[in-house]
Amino acid sequence: MLDFLKAAASYLRPYWRQAFLIVLSQAPATAFITLQPLLLRALLDDAILPNDATLAALLIAAMVGLLLLHALGDLANHYLVARVVASVMSDLRLRIFTHLQRLSVSFYARSRAGDLLARFTTDLEGIERALADEVPQAIYCILTVLAGAALLVVIEWRLALVLLVLLPALPILPRRLAPRAAAASDERQHAAARVLASMHENIAAQLVVRAFGLQGLMRSRFAQDLAGMSRATGQAGLQSGLLTASMTASGYALLAFAMGSATVLALRGALTVGSVIAVFELLWFMISAVQQLSSVVEPFQRAASGLRRVQQLLDQKPEVAERPGAVALPPLSGAIRFASVDFAFPGGETVLKNVDLTLPARRTVAIVGQSGSGKSTLLALLLRFHDPTRGTVTFDGHDLAQASLASLALQVGAVFQESFLFDASIAENIRLGRPEAGDAEVEAAARGAGIHEFLSGLPLGYRAPAGEAGARLSGGQRQRIALARALLRRPAVLVLDEATSALDSETEAGIVATLKDLHGQQTIVSVTHRLATARDADLIVVMSEGRVAEQGTHESLLAAKGVYARLWSQQSGFVISASGHHAAIEPRRLAAIPLFSLLAPDLLARLAACFTTMEVPTGRTLFEEDERGDMLYVIVRGRVGVARRGPAGAELHVSVLEDGDFFGEIALLEEVRRTATVRALTPCLLLVLDRGEFRDLLAQAPELRKVFEGAAQARLTALCDESAFLPGPLPL
Repeated sequence: MLDFLKAAASYLRPYWRQAFLIVLSQAPATAFITLQPLLLRALLDDAILPNDATLAALLIAAMVGLLLLHALGDLANHYLVARVVASVMSDLRLRIFTHLQRLSVSFYARSRAGDLLARFTTDLEGIERALADEVPQAIYCILTVLAGAALLVVIEWRLALVLLVLLPALPILPRRLAPRAAAASDERQHAAARVLASMHENIAAQLVVRAFGLQGLMRSRFAQDLAGMSRATGQAGLQSGLLTASMTASGYALLAFAMGSATVLALRGALTVGSVIAVFELLWFMISAVQQLSSVVEPFQRAASGLRRVQQLLDQKPEVAERPGAVALPPLSGAIRFASVDFAFPGGETVLKNVDLTLPARRTVAIVGQSGSGKSTLLALLLRFHDPTRGTVTFDGHDLAQASLASLALQVGAVFQESFLFDASIAENIRLGRPEAGDAEVEAAARGAGIHEFLSGLPLGYRAPAGEAGARLSGGQRQRIALARALLRRPAVLVLDEATSALDSETEAGIVATLKDLHGQQTIVSVTHRLATARDADLIVVMSEGRVAEQGTHESLLAAKGVYARLWSQQSGFVISASGHHAAIEPRRLAAIPLFSLLAPDLLARLAACFTTMEVPTGRTLFEEDERGDMLYVIVRGRVGVARRGPAGAELHVSVLEDGDFFGEIALLEEVRRTATVRALTPCLLLVLDRGEFRDLLAQAPELRKVFEGAAQARLTALCDESAFLPGPLPL
């Protein structure tokens, strides 16, 4: 209890005058309780026994007056408490919210959203209840005990002296039990936060839950979290109960001793009957106050635990902070430079290694590479979401680490793969790029992003609500609105992080055309794994294993026959319809699949005609580990995740496959079980070859069968040789 009161005092300090008035407003209630025994003694000893009606009337009038003062004090107390607590909690909530804005991106990456929400809701609600209800009650009880002790001295100083000597012994046992109660309360708060985090995650993941039929599994996990909270609540209740019982028992022991002592004094003639009754009543009020104090122990424990969790959050230091003396960046005119840059996440491996790179101003730069090559991390350093472990990132020679964060933000507009829209009108979402912009400027930005015609056709136009997280709009519409928001900012640098990877071909083509219109006006830095959207860039930077593998134009990189040329070859060879819903594979692309590498061109052409198109939404599972396979898959557009079951049955991420990758070819050779689970990470356009159709083709073309069986045997032998060096089973 004292821990909470000490911590809460720092938040109450700005309102010390109002807090003093709150204490003062408790005086009438305390006076009514503590003076009542004295009035009762006077009524018995000085009015009733001597038969003094006038004095009796005056004493009764005094009691009525105290009662009226009690009522007025209660009214003032409730009003003042409500005002002060509302102000304190608003200050605390604003402080937390402001602090969350300062914390680095890495903090959010390692934190659970539900746990943060629990600190902002459950923990703060416990603190607010303690301040509004338990603190005033504790003040009243403490004033009652102090005033009662003073009046006890007036009635019988010898008894009061003995009781005051014994009073410090009351908290001995409670003090020993308090740490256990505090620890149990902390664990209960953590368990409640886990339940809230689990609920938040389940609501956010409903599409995946429904797509994979995970309702039973999610219910089981949530039940486990609830069971954990139930156990923690029971333990917290037990420890708080022991603490409360120890305080109550100590108080009753003191009361019994005092009543016995008062009785002895009365029998010896040292106390009048009225004084004995006054002592008993006064002691009863004092012990009741101690009991009420014990009843607020558990709420105080919960509030103290919540306050500790809130303080832990407030004690978090931003990993990227503005340094003293930071200067404003001038508008970018020359180049962005990465000089000998290394980067590693705390406790992790190095993600970027010795990156030296120059991105010229007012040019379009594409950063490409396979998943995990360091593309997005490079962009995060440019946006100063992180600081390099070694080296510098500069704008025209100005180190970003020495620049003010606000001036960097003014220079940059960003569009991410998952563009977040706020639950506000579309106009308000666009205007967030530059809040002071007028309606005409918002419309101009929307025109630049190619979304104006759509918005004009809506019944409410630009005033139409976007919905929570932009739920009322399609993915392509959200991306265009996000692009309009970035364009309204008039940034020197426009950053796009896989901004079109989850879009269909038609929408992607429209956004690419929009970006081409911006060429030369701004520095455009685009991260993408899809090379077709990067081929027209002034500079293409190829990342591989955290390093800059090569850089140049599309033509020069193809001529170099390096990493880019290999990726281009892997992603080319597909024909996609104008609608983006159908695809075909060219015979030359089929030859790049080892299983078909020995086939003649005419046989490849016949085989290519057997492939059919499959569209797969985000989150759908293509097949599960241990299922029997019967198809070969080729990714035309999109990304899929590959996972295996770990030793304990948990799903472990293995890899990500992207445009041009293929998997499942073993299913064409023989009926085998899948060695991993494959799931769509983005909307995917696939080409599939069914084993049945493939076998029919073999039956119709004996020459194909002969060549294929030779290639199949060679492929199986190669896979078996490769598997000897792999920790798990054969590839897919």
